Amino acid sequence: MKDRISLLFASGFCIGMIPGAPGTYASLAAALVYYRIYRISLRILPELHLSAICLITLAGVYAAARVSRNLGREDPGVVVIDEIAGQLVAFLFLPVNAVNLIAGVCLFRLFDIWKPFPIRRLESLPNGVGIMSDDLLAGVYANLILQLANHLMQK
Repeated sequence: MKDRISLLFASGFCIGMIPGAPGTYASLAAALVYYRIYRISLRILPELHLSAICLITLAGVYAAARVSRNLGREDPGVVVIDEIAGQLVAFLFLPVNAVNLIAGVCLFRLFDIWKPFPIRRLESLPNGVGIMSDDLLAGVYANLILQLANHLMQK
């Protein structure tokens, strides 16, 4: 039962099982859910956003490690919870609007695929920590660029 729940969570509730570009699908799904939550409540509380990232990350480390071990692969493509967590980091403390959502997905995917220093090094961390941490840092990079762009646009 723990293996099935881990696979369900690590795969982003089966998004990671869609053929093609599961990481991109997971990023788009995270952005869509994020936007829907915003539309329902008309705001995103930073404390809840940060708490959600922490909970998803902690559970993701456990689930990703378990799925990785069960499949016998270091970073199986089916595991996309890391993309979901990283995508949420990209949106942290930013206004919710179309430009930030689109740019956030594009920048996060760019950094997640390109893996500039030191993102690639984080992949070598053990178990689920390595799976999750490179995407979290890709989210930080995307967020920093978006924060700067938003700051410059206000001037």
